[in-house]
Amino acid sequence: MAKPRIAILASGGGTTAESFIESTIAGKIPAEVVLVISNLSGAGVIDKVQNINKTKNQNISILHIGNSNYPAAPGETLSPGEQTSAEENAILHTLSDNKVDIVFLLGYMKKVGGRVVSKYGWNKSLKSVFESNMFNTHPGLLPVTKGLFGVKVQEKTLATNQPIAGHCIFAVDNDYDDGPIITEHKVKMLDNDTPRSLFERVKESEKKYLAADVNYFLENKYN
Repeated sequence: MAKPRIAILASGGGTTAESFIESTIAGKIPAEVVLVISNLSGAGVIDKVQNINKTKNQNISILHIGNSNYPAAPGETLSPGEQTSAEENAILHTLSDNKVDIVFLLGYMKKVGGRVVSKYGWNKSLKSVFESNMFNTHPGLLPVTKGLFGVKVQEKTLATNQPIAGHCIFAVDNDYDDGPIITEHKVKMLDNDTPRSLFERVKESEKKYLAADVNYFLENKYN
């Protein structure tokens, strides 16, 4: 069987995306990253993937698709964080053109449009979470930290006196952080933790388990 072709959607610095791509190159994950899309033209993930292409002899397509180059149409109304119709169309066409099998969100700070979710994501007609073709990482335990991102997740975890922190991977559906959980890992909190110190430890734990978590998903999906 050919390796599944993966597209990454990302908005930030790209350290997790970099770690994930390097794991696929090293053969730790039986998949091929063929495409990276960022909604921000200046996102650090773009530089990191360009460097991987140069230093690791890769040919990963890198595209900026956001509301700055695919703006809302006249009269189109959007809530904060939503993709424009043009942006959603561009992503759909790009995924199709690149023959993408699985879409992986790694620090993507936008709500994925309904047509993209319909084609790749989770819906209740599916019998198993492993039938979904789009999943996301979240630096907290759900549903407590639903709808939050970055260090705000750890602020909520500490402010509400949660007994444990953690992170998870879940299938993407039509709401924020709402699809079924695929994997979950807990991170012990320290007495002197700040939101930032806890966030840094959660990120390290995410990277530690990322390859194993993705392999778990792929093994259950394709075997």
